[in-house]
Amino acid sequence: MPDKVILDSNVIAAVFFREDDVASKAEKIIKESKVLYTLDLAIAEITNVAWKKVVFEGESADIVEKGLSKCIEFIDSVCQIILSAGLYDLAFKIAVEKRITAYDALFVAASEKYNAPLATADRDLAGKINTVIFVR
Repeated sequence: MPDKVILDSNVIAAVFFREDDVASKAEKIIKESKVLYTLDLAIAEITNVAWKKVVFEGESADIVEKGLSKCIEFIDSVCQIILSAGLYDLAFKIAVEKRITAYDALFVAASEKYNAPLATADRDLAGKINTVIFVR
């Protein structure tokens, strides 16, 4: 396992919302990496995951809110948060070149800038990027 890793939002969400197909592998990456990074954008993306769980999947808002709170606490206390504003120019180039969303490209740009693999559960993204740890 690498010493440092960029955590995609979906990997963090999987751990705290107990998405069993991803959670155990994600937890292993988190435990074995010395430095964990994520983007400030992860907070918005994980909040959106929580919203979808309540609105579209019918999960209990109280339970989901507790999971969301734990996600945010994990990001604030364990991860080194990278500001996406410092990556937008590289992310834009990556998004156009790889034909991926700007959101995904920001995580890829962080991976390149910090010379750390990106841990993601996104199969499509993993297929387009070389420095990825696919968590599925």
